[in-house]
Amino acid sequence: MKRLEEEMKKVQQEEEERRKAAEAEAAAEEEKERMRIESGEGSSGGTMTRETDTGLEKRTSEWVANLSLGEDEEAESYVTKDEKAALAAELAAMTDPMERREREDEQKLAWKLRMKREKKRRREEVNKMTAAVAKVQECRAEVLAQPDDKAKWDKVLGYLEVLSKAWTEERQASWS
Repeated sequence: MKRLEEEMKKVQQEEEERRKAAEAEAAAEEEKERMRIESGEGSSGGTMTRETDTGLEKRTSEWVANLSLGEDEEAESYVTKDEKAALAAELAAMTDPMERREREDEQKLAWKLRMKREKKRRREEVNKMTAAVAKVQECRAEVLAQPDDKAKWDKVLGYLEVLSKAWTEERQASWS
């Protein structure tokens, strides 16, 4: 029993260390994101930037809310109730406590992996949106640089065609 208690304390200490490391990593990522946002923010001033800022604020607030949770709790927040119930039923059916603990740890690691992948996907999405905003700013500068109105309208119409195609592709991708 003492060995088990010592082992459990050791596991708890390791989990605490991992959680602290994850918090430090997340704080560093937040700082990088904040710096990237600040560097790209000042040039446009258009509605696209405001919409992007609103989305980033929402994501940041969700991220801060998840930061207050431990890594296990955060990973479990990505898991549906059905999955949790299925795991609970599976664990209840097991008789060996070590096997039960091993299965529970295995599932938590799988959930953490899924959470990390989701975070990576979101981070890539933010990077893609940042690149899109930069491209829109470049397009705006090109349109403003045109000397006459006809050339400006030709540029605007060309960019509208590109945007409509991109929007259509995005919608089709989200539907599938």
